[in-house]
Amino acid sequence: MTSELYEKLTQLQWLLNKQQIRAWAVNGPMADTTRGQGRILAVLKLRDGISTKDLSYLLGLSISSLNELLSKMEKGGYVTREPSAQDKRVMLVKLTEKGRCERQPETSDFNDVFSCLSDEEQNVFSEYLDRIIAALHERFGAQGDEMLEKVAALRERFGNMGGFFGGRGFPHGMHTGFGPDRSYRRDGDER
Repeated sequence: MTSELYEKLTQLQWLLNKQQIRAWAVNGPMADTTRGQGRILAVLKLRDGISTKDLSYLLGLSISSLNELLSKMEKGGYVTREPSAQDKRVMLVKLTEKGRCERQPETSDFNDVFSCLSDEEQNVFSEYLDRIIAALHERFGAQGDEMLEKVAALRERFGNMGGFFGGRGFPHGMHTGFGPDRSYRRDGDER
């Protein structure tokens, strides 16, 4: 039964990813507020004129990855980067009129994913997922605790930013420190 559950979770993950890709294909890169350019646009709509360093920290992206996305957004006319009046070395990212007017969905297509479950079933499912996540955090030790500390520091530094940090403590799309673009390598060694 354990391998069957794992296979079902893998299939669910694949289908959720497919739904996300389809939404991107239909609505473009700015529509998905959980990743890439759409995520940057969502943050800037909450807090315009933020430094690239703070934006990088807030999104959990390296400066080089952020600059690559910002270059695409500049070419598309959504943002500008300009030196801060207080410190010319600091670059501020600001929305253009096109960026401010870009419509992003109020809610993602993911809200209806669980509509096949009653409210009670969703609560029970959420509790099961919490237990699995807690078990995995325990298995991987301090890495999960460090991510929670990072999120707490983000909240303290930037406030809740209109719910950007979500009810579970992670910004939409923020990962838990695992994988090639995260703060830890797959083998657990710090970069």
